[in-house]
Amino acid sequence: MSKPRVLQVIRPVEGGMLVHLSRLVNGLSDDFAFTVACPPEVAEHMSGAGAEILPLWLSRGLSPGDLAAVARLARAVRGGAFKFVHAHGFKAALVARPAAKAGRIPCVVTVHGDFAAAALTRLGPLYLRAEKLLSRWTSGYITVSEWLAEELAVSFGVSRERLRTIPNGIPLTQDSGDFAGFPFAGGLPVVGTVARLAPQKGVADFVHAAARLSSRYPDLRFVVAGDGPERGRLEALAGLLGLDGRLFFVGHRNDVPALLLRLCVFVQPSLSEGQGITVLEAMAAGCPVVATAAGGLTELVKDNENGLLVSPGDAGALAKAIENLLLDQSLAAKLAARGQVTARAYSLDAMLDKTRQLYRTLLEGGWPSEKD
Repeated sequence: MSKPRVLQVIRPVEGGMLVHLSRLVNGLSDDFAFTVACPPEVAEHMSGAGAEILPLWLSRGLSPGDLAAVARLARAVRGGAFKFVHAHGFKAALVARPAAKAGRIPCVVTVHGDFAAAALTRLGPLYLRAEKLLSRWTSGYITVSEWLAEELAVSFGVSRERLRTIPNGIPLTQDSGDFAGFPFAGGLPVVGTVARLAPQKGVADFVHAAARLSSRYPDLRFVVAGDGPERGRLEALAGLLGLDGRLFFVGHRNDVPALLLRLCVFVQPSLSEGQGITVLEAMAAGCPVVATAAGGLTELVKDNENGLLVSPGDAGALAKAIENLLLDQSLAAKLAARGQVTARAYSLDAMLDKTRQLYRTLLEGGWPSEKD
């Protein structure tokens, strides 16, 4: 018996959303056959995920090419090749739902942090009106945190019975190896972050915090892993603050688990965050965490219990929290141990099991009830 075919749709993306989709496709491939509609830069990362690729030229913002993307998806779903469509993020959901409607098949949307960010942009009122229209063509929404579910209900007016929260899950055991990306001596203490280099990730605050700490701790080094549109500006900022030779941008990495094992403090400085999958990975690696109280991060990090929380946008508070962990090794060890307990509650297997059950309910023509 052939496996049900599912069409996944995603825009150009790095970071947590891409990791989420790759793990989902890999983990459910025994039960479902996947095609991923995505731009070429995403296809490169999906090549080992066991899915067919449908090239889809989709920009990040609104563009005239969006209508061509809708038409391409509509052609793909006509004729019954797919049982349903699963769109990831705000932009993919905009083009996927009209196509699914044209093909008369269900469409489910996973809400990541970009939904909340879209509501705050200058086009926010337009996006809100568009969502009210497209919501009628949506079978239901998956949110990766309870905070996002609340945002969707309040800001976008989605009824709560159509929302299901399935948090991002992480592998609890990973092959890590040794991190070889540091251009400095291996024994020096390192504070780092892993993020897409975009404004909402708050990496500029991390750079400013590093500048505050560097004069007092001459042996301390800082690392930023990840790439994105803000990289050039952030590198220039680090240079202006005198961080040459102290703070290093190592770009996109495929060996993040090894990096996390090497850090003495992991920092998540986000201004807006749907959940914070790298925080979970840092916790699983036994690395003490400093994070901002932004969005879904507050569901993962409890201040002075399994990490330290500071206000978003406050580089001074960020530096102070990092310094507290550098100076108080017993506190750092306590928070790291409790963080590992937290991480075990967010397993990849749990995420896959919940998604698998939701898919099966969709195939039966429904949407999960509250008790499912």
